[in-house]
This record gives sequence, structure tokens and C-alpha cells, in this order.
Amino acid sequence: MNRYRNPWILVLLIITGVVLGSLISSTLGNTLPILSYGPGSLGLNDLEVNLGVIYFNLTLLVNINISSLIGLLLAVLIFNKM
Repeated sequence: MNRYRNPWILVLLIITGVVLGSLISSTLGNTLPILSYGPGSLGLNDLEVNLGVIYFNLTLLVNINISSLIGLLLAVLIFNKM
């Protein structure tokens, strides 16, 4: 067992798990509606920063559902088994 694991591998696994879970939810959501159940979009909506010269408009939304949470949990379990 490697005691000092790279945290970027965990971030990559979490992003992959959430994206694959969301993909599964979008493809199988009509067949199994429980997979698409969730609170919907969470995050920052229309964060605006005006510095005079530079203007930022940022929107960061994450669509959370059951299958993406399952993908997240599987990613963490895989990271712990490494």
C-alpha cells in the first residue's frame, strides 16, 4: 500500500465517477426513474465581478442525482482500494 497517494488521482476519479453516473442517469433515466431523482442543479449562478477593465461572469452548476452520487461513492471506494 502506498501511504502517500496523489490527491489529484482522487480528484480525477471523483470527476470521472460523477460524469459516468450522470451519463448513466441520462441514458437509463426513462427506464429507471429513481436514477434521475435528486435536488437538481446546485452551485453558483451568475457570479459577476466588474473590475473596470476586466469583467467576469461565472456560472458553475452541478446537477446532482442518485446515479452521480453512486458514481462518487464508487470512485472514493476505488481510491481507497488502490
